Amino acid sequence: MSRTVNITTKAEALTVLQSTPNCRRFPYCSGKYKWEGSAKPYFGRPIDAVSEEVKAIYVERRTDKDGPYAKMMCITSE
Repeated sequence: MSRTVNITTKAEALTVLQSTPNCRRFPYCSGKYKWEGSAKPYFGRPIDAVSEEVKAIYVERRTDKDGPYAKMMCITSE
C-alpha cells in the first residue's frame, strides 16, 4: 500500500524519530537535488508512492566534489 507524505523540517522528523520506538534514519533515495540555499523550498512538497514504513521525509544539505546538494532522508519503522 502506498500513500503521499509531505517533506517536513529536519527538527520535526527527528521529533518523530525520538518519539516512535524502533525507528531509524535512512536515505530515502540515492538522488542528488539542487541546493537552493536552504531547505525551505522543499518544505511541504508531496512525495507520492511512499510505503507505510516511512514516517517522515526531510531534506539535509550535503557536499561533495561538485559542491552542495540536497539529500532526501526519511524516518522509517523497522
